[in-house]
Amino acid sequence: MKTTRSGFTLVELLMVIAIIALISTLAVNRFGGISDRASRKVSVANQQAIGRAVDTFLALNDGKLNRLDALVDAGTSLSGSEGYTFTTDNLYKGPHDATPEQREKNDGLDASLLGVLCTYRINRGEAAALQRLGLSYVMQHNTHATGYPAQHYTNDDGSIPQALDGLDPELSACVARAVTNGMVFAAVNPKTDLGRTIFQACGQGLLNNKNWGQSYDEATVLAEVKATGGPLLALGLGSSSSIIGASQGGLESAPYSEVIPSKYYRQFILLFRLRQAGSGSVSTVSAEFAGVLDPQGNSIRAARHALKQ
Repeated sequence: MKTTRSGFTLVELLMVIAIIALISTLAVNRFGGISDRASRKVSVANQQAIGRAVDTFLALNDGKLNRLDALVDAGTSLSGSEGYTFTTDNLYKGPHDATPEQREKNDGLDASLLGVLCTYRINRGEAAALQRLGLSYVMQHNTHATGYPAQHYTNDDGSIPQALDGLDPELSACVARAVTNGMVFAAVNPKTDLGRTIFQACGQGLLNNKNWGQSYDEATVLAEVKATGGPLLALGLGSSSSIIGASQGGLESAPYSEVIPSKYYRQFILLFRLRQAGSGSVSTVSAEFAGVLDPQGNSIRAARHALKQ
């Protein structure tokens, strides 16, 4: 007499489950790779669009950038030596007293971006050059996770600042500061290999080409930056800038990038070169738009190269 079998054996079921799990893993990995690549393509397109928009806006509006984000902690002192510090001191690294849960909302700048930046203290002539470009104010970040110490952090008119740029008001309220002598800015670090590639991508070929990973002494770096055009200041493009929502040559909104986690400050970074002409008592400083970085500190050239790999 024939016997008929109904259903599957345990071994067969386990084999089917294993095959389904393998297919699911491959599909998820493939989809994840496609999604990441798509995000990076959008990021590169945003960089290019921002660059064109800033150039057009400056041409049509005689400067008037008004406000950009200095990427610097609010309350940073105006006293100190002018020029590079070659450190990340005073750059915005998130609230100092944040809990782990709060840091999931705001953890400051991405580590990759911090790796190509340092700080730069401007002098009187450089402040005047930025003002001529239309940069009258910069926005600095509150470093306290809760509350707002109004006795220390107020706008120039004495009012209590409100959160801008879509950041959590309890974690990162922005403070408007007039651009003035002694102000500290984020700047591309010419002592790092990746920082030097940004200078080169912005058309400023530094002179001392050592092997990748070798150190650059400070005196040499300062001399070659001066000889090839000047320092590159890095400022965030925020919704408080007059380029956002402008009727002529502006952007409808401040673009965001999906290539980094949402807990990081995500707006794109504009680069401005401080160029000195002449010498001695007749020297003058000009400020000019030089390029756009993504939130990880990649120039458009570097971001395109990453897509090809």
